[in-house]
Amino acid sequence: MSECLVSFLVPIREAPETTLTSLFSIKDNSSDNIDYEILIRFDEDDETFATLIPKITEMFEGTRGEVKIIIGPRFGYEGLHHYYNELAAISKGKLLFLWNDDVQILPVKAGWEVTGYSVDMPTFERWDEILQQDEDNRESHIHVLTPTEVYWDLPEPGPDVKYHKQITTMAFPILTREAYEVIGSFSHSPLNDAYLLDLATLRLDGKFIRKRCRINLLHQPDSDEKGASFRLRTPEYAEAFHTHYSDEVSAHCEEARRKLHQHWLEKH
Repeated sequence: MSECLVSFLVPIREAPETTLTSLFSIKDNSSDNIDYEILIRFDEDDETFATLIPKITEMFEGTRGEVKIIIGPRFGYEGLHHYYNELAAISKGKLLFLWNDDVQILPVKAGWEVTGYSVDMPTFERWDEILQQDEDNRESHIHVLTPTEVYWDLPEPGPDVKYHKQITTMAFPILTREAYEVIGSFSHSPLNDAYLLDLATLRLDGKFIRKRCRINLLHQPDSDEKGASFRLRTPEYAEAFHTHYSDEVSAHCEEARRKLHQHWLEKH
C-alpha cells in the first residue's frame, strides 16, 4: 500500500449483520483509488467472530482497503476507550476515524453520466476522494473533522419524543494523526465521541480546532418509539457516563488540550 489516508477504528461485539452492512457501505462508496484500512477489535468470548472474520476479509479482498483484526479480552461498554486506543496504536492512516457497527456511509448523487442514449446514469461522490480533498484543504490549526450524521429512522418530532429525526455533526469524529501523536492516546473516556468533541473546544490562534468534513453518514442506533436509545438505559452506559464526567477524565482532556496548544506554539 502507498500512504494510507484513513484508519477506521471499529470495535465489534455480537453484531454480525449490522457489521457487514456497515463495512460494505465503506467498500461500496469508495473510489478504490486511495488506500485506507479497517481496524477491527473483537472480544475473545464473542462467538460470532469465527464466522464473521472470513466474510470481512473476503469483502475487502482485492480492494484498497486493508483489514487488520485484534481479538482480546472484553472491556465492556464502560471500557470502550480501551478498544479504540488498541486500534489507534496499530493504525497508520493520516486520519483516525471513530466508527461503529450501526453507522453507514451514505451515497451522495453528484450528477449524471451522459450516454447519448435515452437513459443517463447517475454518478455518485466517493467518500475517499471527498475525504482526501478535505485533508488536502485542512488548515494547520484543524485537528478534528466531523462528518454529517443523519438520523432517518428516529420518530417525527412530538411532545413525547425524546430524540427525533435530525441531522447533526456530534458523533463519529475524525482525529488527525498529528494530534494523536502529540496527545499520546485516542481517548480517555468510554464516551469517545464526546471526549474528542470536548477536546475540539480548544482554540488555536483564536480559532476552534474542529471543522466539518463532507462525508455523510446514516446512523441507526437501536431505539424505542420515542427515539431513546436502548443503550442509554443500561448500567454499563450509566457507568460510562459517570466516568466521562469524572475529574480524572476532565484532567486528561485538559492535558490533551494543553499539549496541542504547546505543540502549536512551538510550530508557530
